[in-house]
Amino acid sequence: MDAGGVFSQIKTLFQNLSAGKRITFFLLIVLASVLFFFIITWAGRPDYQLLYAKLPAAEAGEIVNWLKQQRIDYQIGANGTSILIPREKIYDVRMQMASQGLPHGGGVGFEIFDSNKLGETEFVQNINYQRALQGELSRTINNLDEVESSRVHIVMEGKSLFIEDQQPATASVVLKLKPGKYLTRPQVLGIVHLVSAAVSGLKPENVTVVDNFGKILSGFDSEMGVGGGSVEFLDYQQKVERNLESRIKSMLENVFGSSKVIVRAACKFDFKKQETTEEKYLPANKVVRSEKKSKEFSANSANIAMGIPGKTGYSANVSQSSATSANPPAYQKQDQTVNYEIGRVTSHVIEPAAKLVKTSVAVMVDGSYRPVKAKGGKTQMQYVPRSPAELQKVENIVKRAMNFDAARGDQVVVENMPFAMQKETQPAAQEKQSGWMAKLAAHKLMVKYGIAGFILFFTFLFIIRPMVRWLTGAAGSDVQLLQQLPKTVGEIESEYDARAKDLPYTDQATKLVMRDNTASMQLIRDWMKQE
Repeated sequence: MDAGGVFSQIKTLFQNLSAGKRITFFLLIVLASVLFFFIITWAGRPDYQLLYAKLPAAEAGEIVNWLKQQRIDYQIGANGTSILIPREKIYDVRMQMASQGLPHGGGVGFEIFDSNKLGETEFVQNINYQRALQGELSRTINNLDEVESSRVHIVMEGKSLFIEDQQPATASVVLKLKPGKYLTRPQVLGIVHLVSAAVSGLKPENVTVVDNFGKILSGFDSEMGVGGGSVEFLDYQQKVERNLESRIKSMLENVFGSSKVIVRAACKFDFKKQETTEEKYLPANKVVRSEKKSKEFSANSANIAMGIPGKTGYSANVSQSSATSANPPAYQKQDQTVNYEIGRVTSHVIEPAAKLVKTSVAVMVDGSYRPVKAKGGKTQMQYVPRSPAELQKVENIVKRAMNFDAARGDQVVVENMPFAMQKETQPAAQEKQSGWMAKLAAHKLMVKYGIAGFILFFTFLFIIRPMVRWLTGAAGSDVQLLQQLPKTVGEIESEYDARAKDLPYTDQATKLVMRDNTASMQLIRDWMKQE
């Protein structure tokens, strides 16, 4: 059958429809076209994924201009701070933009010198160098896991002919930390030394670090505050407690099973830093350091004149002395000096800044469960508490694991309590759901086309096909088919016979079958199709 015949049949069919059915047929065609267009558009729409998020307005505009030049489709979200592109182009676009130095991630860097302009003064070049240095330092600081964004402000060293008039270089760093994150003391010092080492003439004490809440992390009098280092001390205490909990819990879970043990530890530290210098002398420990001896001796000698010369008794004294003592005694003198070194002990002790003062551990152990038949033949799980001997063993194990010291005041409490069983099934259900969702997300494109195909198939099967059959079936009804058939001699005679007009349709159909077998067979076939 040629196209002209098909068109003619459709035209004849449409002309035989009533006005209401023509409107219905027209609305059906429009509805099917709109549905088909919507499904094709939805299935063919690209899957947009996040390219970059939390972008400054200037960088977002620069990235959008680059995407327009490359004729890449994009979407803007989160009030202009995020950009989305088709999923299949994400990695390629990121590599191309990285080669172009986009995004800057902390201001302009040394790429500012890629395009030098003629006629730039030395002042402009110095300003550009300062901007580039600030941008590069900000990019480096942003690589820290705890830092969301940062800004660096540098005041370069003021040059002068006189040393006393020179101004030292200074720098300020503003950090915006991620929610729930904080920097430890070594990390803050690392940022300070990073900035000071990158700028000529900048000393670490001239670098100020401030977080997004205005809290001074380093610089000026930050070390003089009472709470200086409190965050680091708290972090250290929490790490010790979590480590102790994991050690105890890992041992007990191997015995009682997973999610059957709860362990909580609390440690008390003394964070005072003390330095003690002690010097002791040991009297019993004597060592000769130096010794000095002197000895003077004189024997008998001739008479020696004594007295004052020029006086009368001078010679008399000499004669009297020689007469009374013919042999005077010898003269002897002895001196001895001994210096001793007394034993001495000097000790310089520096106490640790975190000294463990007391440890407390609380352990909750779930009991065992056994099946018990209840009324109606149902099986229920009955809770069976742990015996005192088991709890004592658990307590002994915990004491050995935590290095229990009674003199220090350590405490250990082990209790047996029933755990809520319904909570155990929730994580498994969530993991299962997340696993299915992950698989569907991995094949998102195929799932989308499959859903579109199913919608088209069921729309055609349950909406379009019944409507077409209803319209075509109504067009081939008994009366209309009878009118379309060629008139016979009996029909012509019946038009003039008043009694023939009063015959029921069944009698007319019987006469029709008797007179025209071909037309009657076609009529019966149409009836069967309608049924």
